[in-house]
Amino acid sequence: MTPGYDAPSRELPSYVTYRRRVLGKALDAFLDSPLSGIVPWALMAILAGPGRYEIAVWGALGFSLLVLALDRRRNIPVHVLEALGVAFFVVLAAVGLVASSGQKAWLEMWSGEVTNASLAVFALVSVMIGRPYTTAYARDIVPPEQWDTPLFKRTNMVVATVWAVAFGFSASVGFLGDVVYGSTDNFWTGWVLQLAALFFAVAVTEFYPEYARAKDAAHAHHTVPSWSRVFEWLPPFVLATGVAGWLLATVSSGAAADLVIVGAFGTALLRRRDLRARVT
Repeated sequence: MTPGYDAPSRELPSYVTYRRRVLGKALDAFLDSPLSGIVPWALMAILAGPGRYEIAVWGALGFSLLVLALDRRRNIPVHVLEALGVAFFVVLAAVGLVASSGQKAWLEMWSGEVTNASLAVFALVSVMIGRPYTTAYARDIVPPEQWDTPLFKRTNMVVATVWAVAFGFSASVGFLGDVVYGSTDNFWTGWVLQLAALFFAVAVTEFYPEYARAKDAAHAHHTVPSWSRVFEWLPPFVLATGVAGWLLATVSSGAAADLVIVGAFGTALLRRRDLRARVT
């Protein structure tokens, strides 16, 4: 070996391969989750507003097409929600291209609520006919022998219902903000409450399947997780709300300070609990 020359590390390829596998698993988990179909709708609902209609529509459509492309590349079946999303956003994009200035103003005001309401109706109808839309995603990761079990069916009914309620709530508060405040950009009705509903539904989606399995196996001395886990996102969210409200001057300094204090205290308690759990 030449003096002063270090041979290339042989660990780099294995590390790169490991990272790729980790990222690949994370991507597959996202694509196999209802979130992959829901994210474009959430983007459209939250981003839509005065001067942002095109950004919201094309952003949602682009994300939907990206999900479809990744599904195909990774041999993951396309789900109804994803196909519906592409069709929905194509229609909105086409309408935006031919809309008059008055029609465009209407779309900027109400397209977010239309999006939330449409997804809420879709989720609710799927539950009412006994075929919750989340079932297609769950079948991608659950063995076929479990598809007809009461546990599998009940879990999907609960998760799909939570999403229907979350988007129905978002549509309602968005409508309230548009009517009462005359603005889609109200800090509370246009952003905070809708994001809170989204985070809550995500938390339930991640928590409930594990909870349902543990509860079903409780007779075998399995520990049933606490529902408090569903609200672990709340303290950091309250903290972020206080900071955002203060920076944007949408809430008073006193209210912002209260939110920051409460959020920081709650976040500290969560971290302390996690540290204790690791020790024990």
